[in-house]
Amino acid sequence: MAENKKDINFAEYQAHERAVAIGKKYLNIFHQLHVIRAGIEALNKDFVSLPDDVLNILPELSGGSKFYQHIKNLKDGSTPMNKIDADLLPFGKDVFENQELFLEYTDFSKPTVLKPTENNVYETETKSEPVVDVSSSVNEDTKVLFDLIRNFKPTPQDLDSFKSSDVVKDFGPNWKIEIKNLITNDSSIADKYTLSKNFENLCTFDSALNVWQECSSLVKNPKQKSKEEIKENLEKYKKYLGMFGKGGQDLFEKVQSLIA
Repeated sequence: MAENKKDINFAEYQAHERAVAIGKKYLNIFHQLHVIRAGIEALNKDFVSLPDDVLNILPELSGGSKFYQHIKNLKDGSTPMNKIDADLLPFGKDVFENQELFLEYTDFSKPTVLKPTENNVYETETKSEPVVDVSSSVNEDTKVLFDLIRNFKPTPQDLDSFKSSDVVKDFGPNWKIEIKNLITNDSSIADKYTLSKNFENLCTFDSALNVWQECSSLVKNPKQKSKEEIKENLEKYKKYLGMFGKGGQDLFEKVQSLIA
């Protein structure tokens, strides 16, 4: 019986992970509504076809509550299949109006732009001027940068590879601040929380490695800094060297002995 229970639990785990993966995939599509060149009606039909286990996962995902409610509204008929409630637009109506980003709803040969109606539901208005393919203008360097951050592992090799990449070197010496601002201000990132955390960990590891190298050099040549300078930095040294376990603790004690 115990083995059967384990099998059932593992099967449930697999099903849950599958639902999460599918939910994230479709949530990402939902978050890209302002740049996707496809019909909203076709997308909505795809959205309502999601199985219940995936639908129920959505509120647990970052930014998934609006998507969940949008699908519920489609299913109960309160939102027509060719529309989306203005209050449920992934990043608000300003993304659609102010940036003049287009959605092609039903006729792929003619551009349509979201327009609010009296009941606060967005409809489409056909335009005669040519449509701008926003999706093709997405910065490829930004995609590469974000993928590097997502795949980063806290090793000197990974850090060196990251910092030596052209997309990072383009930011110059203030790359930490610049990249953080880029992530913060990019509303199209579906996994912004995870990406931000990954980058925060990357920056922390970079600071820790810099401290390790600084202290290793300091132990070899104590005259690099005065005792007063070492004292001022002791808390920083202790914080970051502690991340390296016993080796870091031993190095900290050597640095500490320089001011004894």
